[in-house]
Amino acid sequence: MALFKLTTKKLLVSNGKRLEAGMTAEVSYNSSIFPWGNSTVRTELKRQLKMKYNVDFPDGFINANNFSIEKL
Repeated sequence: MALFKLTTKKLLVSNGKRLEAGMTAEVSYNSSIFPWGNSTVRTELKRQLKMKYNVDFPDGFINANNFSIEKL
């Protein structure tokens, strides 16, 4: 099981909620490659951001343009 650290690349704003550049979340997945298209992983990333920063973002913001990935 791999642990991935996702970091925002730039300021993201949705419905008055903000994620500043550099904010992070950690997601585990049973592969060595992060699956952007997997809805379960996207849901877990959204849950982690909600728990850590109290920000709920739509799925459209969760992509490689807005987040950098580091395998831990």
